Amino acid sequence: MADKKLSPKTLFRSWLTWFFFNGSSQSGERMQGIAFAHSMVPVIKELYGDKPEEVKSALKRHLMLFNVEPQVGSVIPGIVAAMEEQRSNGADIDDDSINTVKVALMGPLSGIGDTLVPGTLIPILLAIAIGITNSSGVVGPILYAVVYPVITILYSWYLYKLGYTAGITGIQGMIVEGKIDALTDALSVMGLIVMGALSATYINVTTPLKYVSGEMVLSIQGVLDNIMPGILSLLVIGLIFALLRKKKSPLWVVGFIFVFALVGTAIGIF
Repeated sequence: MADKKLSPKTLFRSWLTWFFFNGSSQSGERMQGIAFAHSMVPVIKELYGDKPEEVKSALKRHLMLFNVEPQVGSVIPGIVAAMEEQRSNGADIDDDSINTVKVALMGPLSGIGDTLVPGTLIPILLAIAIGITNSSGVVGPILYAVVYPVITILYSWYLYKLGYTAGITGIQGMIVEGKIDALTDALSVMGLIVMGALSATYINVTTPLKYVSGEMVLSIQGVLDNIMPGILSLLVIGLIFALLRKKKSPLWVVGFIFVFALVGTAIGIF
């Protein structure tokens, strides 16, 4: 009897299910566990469709707690699909082995995903879209709404296939060699550079205050610009950073900025 081999159609359906439904069943008990089991349904049906008890067992083992950044984390469903394929062909892979792989990869891949997507990709695309919006109006938002999903679809599908073809050995090799840590550090630096550029471009704090002595009128803003252009903006950014470091919630910080700007404008400081 020939070894079972997952078809490209089944792999694509499995990835597509994960991509569109990974956040549709979040719960405190299992997080993305139900969504992960859902993404494995095409794989399980093709491999164990003639064995109802095997289908039930496979679905149960994928209902365990699971949580990962969904786009980069699509590597894991790909790896698990390969493991299920090997198991159906007689490989010594039990339920604990599969769940151990899922748990072991959740952390590293979430770190990469959180750094890559909300920390780097989204700010870069938003910066480009905002710049285009300032000059071309609605073209900017449309560009973002089209480019972002296209990029995420392409690399999510690529990573799913990478997980399936490279398997756990290939991904573990990257972790052991430190490639994932190096990538995470590089993306963190890139994200900081992007956020710095966005801050310098779109945060502009000035003061109308003047020093008057007889006929001499001295602009405080002019003096500050001679010392360091944009120094007030930098100080405000530093204040926001300090508040976040003190574990203030983003919502609290936004409220503080609103009140700070309102009061400063009312008394003529800004």
